[in-house]
Amino acid sequence: MNFEFLPNEILFQCFQYLNAPDLFHSFDQLNPRFSKLIRDTSLYLNFSQMKKSLFDHFCQIVLLNPEIKQKIIYLQLSNDGTNGQIEHFLSLYSVNTFLNLRSLSLIELKENNIKQLLSILPFLSNLYSFSFTGTN
Repeated sequence: MNFEFLPNEILFQCFQYLNAPDLFHSFDQLNPRFSKLIRDTSLYLNFSQMKKSLFDHFCQIVLLNPEIKQKIIYLQLSNDGTNGQIEHFLSLYSVNTFLNLRSLSLIELKENNIKQLLSILPFLSNLYSFSFTGTN
């Protein structure tokens, strides 16, 4: 059996194991069915340890689509070795626009972002997990 002929339910299960940028890089524009499927699945977005060029591309192309933003349920950002990834992301997007976000993890969060996030967190009604580590 060819991968493309698998039922949608099985593909959705497979997609849960993939990071959203990898999912879009691999399946977007493969064919109309896959383009629609990846826009209909819950998205896990782990930007930690991602190259800046891939991070920028995903932010500029994919996250400008409000429908895709609503599918993100997990978001991990890191300043550890990424040259200010959290600050850059927060300058592009307000976290409270990710209405279905259930889990938010921030690694090496800087003190100046804590106040900004504390004012946003109450608006994330679906958020049940928030974790962060600070810088030394």
